[in-house]
Amino acid sequence: MTQHSSAETQHRPQFQWKFLAPGYWGIWLAVGLAAALAFVPFRIRDRLAAAIGSLGPKLTKRGYRNAQVNLRLCFPDWDDAKREQVIQAMFQRAAQVLLSYSCLLVRSPDFLEKRVRLIGEEHLIPLLEAGKPVILMVPHSWAIEFPGLLLAKRGYPMTTMMNPDKNPLVDWLMCRLRARYGGKLFARKDGIKQFLNAIRDGHSAYYLPDQDHGMDKSEYVPFFATHKATLPGLGRMTESTGAVVVPMLATYDPQTGYYEGHIRPPLWDLPSGDRGYDARRMNEEIEALLTPCPEQYMWNLKLLKSRPEGETDPYRLYEQQQR
Repeated sequence: MTQHSSAETQHRPQFQWKFLAPGYWGIWLAVGLAAALAFVPFRIRDRLAAAIGSLGPKLTKRGYRNAQVNLRLCFPDWDDAKREQVIQAMFQRAAQVLLSYSCLLVRSPDFLEKRVRLIGEEHLIPLLEAGKPVILMVPHSWAIEFPGLLLAKRGYPMTTMMNPDKNPLVDWLMCRLRARYGGKLFARKDGIKQFLNAIRDGHSAYYLPDQDHGMDKSEYVPFFATHKATLPGLGRMTESTGAVVVPMLATYDPQTGYYEGHIRPPLWDLPSGDRGYDARRMNEEIEALLTPCPEQYMWNLKLLKSRPEGETDPYRLYEQQQR
């Protein structure tokens, strides 16, 4: 196996003494409260989180607007009540997962085995055991960190790209969490080359490709009942690394307290050599993953901001209609 690590620049922020300054005390207080909540029974923590999440539409008005627009375009057959139900559940899942994130940092490794499970792991584990390079295609859902850390804890080398947080203390904490069981973290600003090298070296990649990066870099292909500017890079990545793409959605079930990774069969038809086909295949898989549980997805993102020339920005149009 070829090694590429000599010129590698991982994103590994270090602890700084300035983090103890008064300007960071608010973050430390939040961390302390979150650490305490990590040991609270999940049903009690979830009730508190659900109450906080119910305020989501009022506390994050822009996120509520984005979710309204996204769901109206993607599911035009839904009535207002259905849309509101999904949005309310989305904010509750967001709060429930966010209040439990500290479990990944302060609970023992046994927590992952007890509270995280993989559904459809027969599509993934044989590939990992055989040493086959894998790119996990993981849409933006609230529980996204949990299945990846379970795989890392089980000894499978993992890698991902991330956008460093603007707050250096938050960035340090998030990297501590993500790299607790090893793996390689790369900053998106440093490009994709090192990320691809890590895949070639045997790391399984956590790849989040579903954000809108503009029409110039994307293919405009169907997504549910609308179209979406979609990155076509999965095909090129598989061609470059020899990896297999395996779709997975991370979810949280408040009825059982389990964080789940729902795994679908590998996309053996990638790369196809057709950018549009590759982009559409990715969206088809995201649709299949989200249809049973749309509330798990981050509909609060501006997923559909890039539209054809002459078409009004749907988020701006929504605001105009609400006035």
